[in-house]
Parts: sequence; C-alpha cells; structure tokens
Amino acid sequence: MSSILIEVAAFTPSSALSAALGGADRIELCSGYAEGGLSPSIGSVAYVREHLNIPIHVMVRPRVGDFVYHHDELQAMEKEILFYRQSGVNGVVLGILTEQGEINIEAVKRLVNAARPMSVTFHRAFDQCVDPLRALDHLIGCGVDRVLTSGGKSSVPEGLDMLRQLIAHAGNAITILPGGGISAGNVHQIITQLGVKEIHLSGKTWVQSPMSHSASTVSLCSSGEVYDFQWYECDAASIKAVKDICQ
Repeated sequence: MSSILIEVAAFTPSSALSAALGGADRIELCSGYAEGGLSPSIGSVAYVREHLNIPIHVMVRPRVGDFVYHHDELQAMEKEILFYRQSGVNGVVLGILTEQGEINIEAVKRLVNAARPMSVTFHRAFDQCVDPLRALDHLIGCGVDRVLTSGGKSSVPEGLDMLRQLIAHAGNAITILPGGGISAGNVHQIITQLGVKEIHLSGKTWVQSPMSHSASTVSLCSSGEVYDFQWYECDAASIKAVKDICQ
C-alpha cells in the first residue's frame, strides 16, 4: 500500500500546513467548510504555496448552492483558473452541471482548456449526476484527469458498490478519487476493496475560538452561532494515522 497518494482537503492555511505535517501528499485548498467548500482567498493560496513543497490543487467554486452556473459565474471561474495557472498552482478542482443533472460538457471543456497544463479534478458535484457512468464518459471526453466521488452516497463506505462500477468503467482513462468519510478506521478496507491509488480525506477536528468574550446574541454566520466561535481544522495526528496504514 506504499503507493497510495493521500490528498487532504484543507479549509484554512493552517490546516494545509497541519495536513502536510501529518504526511499529506497533496492538498486540496478550499475555504468555507460549512458551505461544502468554496474558492480560497488569494492570500491563502500564496501563503500555502510559499510554505509547502507538495502539490496544491485549488477549489474553484464561486458560491454556495447548486453547480448550475450562469455566464458571469463561468467567466469569473475562468479568470480564477487563469490566475492560478499563472501563479504556479499544480491543479484546480471544479464541477459544473446542467439543470437536468448532467455534466455541462461545453463549460467543463472550456475550463479544462483554460487550466492546462494544470491538473483538473471534477469534485463531488459528480455525486449529484443522474447517470454516473454516462457522466464519467462525458468527463473523460472533456479531458478531466480525476473525479472526486463517494459513489453517489454520503460517504465512501456507503458508496462502495458504485465506486467499483466507476473504477471498472474508467479503466486507465481517468482516475477515480474516493472521498467522503475516510478515516484510519476504514481506509485499509476501502483501499483493499477498491484497489485505488489515491484517496481523499479531511482529517478534521473542531477548534474552539480563544475569544474570552462571546456576543452570543449576535451571529455573523448564516450557519448559526456555532460557526462564529468554532470551526474545523486538519488534525495532523489523524492524517498521520491514515498515512501509517497506507505505508
């Protein structure tokens, strides 16, 4: 299992550094955990690139909600991708669907072309597709390098059956990257059953705000007061525990 690549989703610069300390082989840099992952700030990308020498793939997602983007949003995503390409980022992570739950082929091709020579991952918007195998064929045709997926379920352990089908269908044309609910407690079973060479996890832990004063009647977060004074960071020990099993 020594050839297993571990990608870690990091939602803050500190998390990225902790993930690398724990043995991450690649970082998926995002922001907005509570929103399901959004584009990180320019400063976060610059800081992580300055401090890490492992590949960094950056989320390109301009807003919360669905993955059906209008013209202005697609233009903004393309500009973001061009900025990352010029900044020396290793890869981008994106997902664009149609109103019918299909891959937006034209838009994905456009952004893949904008991204080259960076690597392109299609994220878990894939798990909202009406026909996963057809969607996979479309992504192969678009030139996408890998698909992050939990097999259409809430977690990888629940989606193992579909993941097996996707891996068999993909062959060598595209990489299937299982992600969602992977931990030290199940990673050996997942890798053994699927035979994959890459896995994706967050290894997250709650962090409590150091503020001694809490204006409990005023919340600045739409997700509720809890995210004003607590948030998730990567736990280096959790990443290391997975790394140790994969060696």
